[in-house]
Amino acid sequence: MRHQTPTMLSQLILVLGLIHATFAIDCSVKELEKYDLELIRGINSVTFLKDTPPTQTNVTWYFGICESIDGVDQCPKNSDICGITKINLEKDSKKSVVSEIIGFNSNLQKTYHPMEDDKGIKISYTGANWGDNLIDAELIFNCDKDGNGEFKLEQWDDKKLIASVNSKAGCITSKDDKTKPPPKEKKPKPDDGESWGWFTWIFIFMVLFLSIYIIGGAWFQYNKGNSIDFQSALSEVLENFLDLLRGLPHFIREIIEKVTGNSNRGEYSAV
Repeated sequence: MRHQTPTMLSQLILVLGLIHATFAIDCSVKELEKYDLELIRGINSVTFLKDTPPTQTNVTWYFGICESIDGVDQCPKNSDICGITKINLEKDSKKSVVSEIIGFNSNLQKTYHPMEDDKGIKISYTGANWGDNLIDAELIFNCDKDGNGEFKLEQWDDKKLIASVNSKAGCITSKDDKTKPPPKEKKPKPDDGESWGWFTWIFIFMVLFLSIYIIGGAWFQYNKGNSIDFQSALSEVLENFLDLLRGLPHFIREIIEKVTGNSNRGEYSAV
């Protein structure tokens, strides 16, 4: 076991080193702490086609934002940025040949340039090897709270790559804002006028019930032949209903007197 411990330790260090190396643009570096690039996290790409008769040239640039692009076919390992040029042998055909592969390694020298008036940040790469040539690149993250987060190719002339993206990710954001959950939608209270209370529903049901009772009673009287026409039947039922309402207070008072025993007081006389 003594001899195996250094080996296991060295393997662990190697694995951790590889995990660290597979990261693309490291969003946790000090220079990017004020920004929330996690909003556009992932493998972003931009493609443009160029007619080069008798073929067609397809150039695609990949940008790994807070995430490795090692999963992209034919891209060099540990690249922040990768460009692949394919020549389509026939227009609108799947037959193609890869003619150029360019990679900006994660370990390449990078500089960070915050823009004036907090309008964003620019990341510059210097001296990427491409055969006998050295290529530079600039990624511009423009502060745009309404931006769609899609990359746009500004320049590519075989010497320098410039790409930009309009997004809220390029705006200066405090740590509190990054961890703060989105505001919860305020639910209206039952009594704030935006929803009906239980009393309103009871009133509606009572109105419906009484309407059905009156109209149904009139229809019943008319069908029995007790009324000449439906209007007179409706008038008769409505009159009976009003009589019922007039007698309702007296009926309720009698019920209360019987329950409380007050109705028997008048039956006895003083001795």
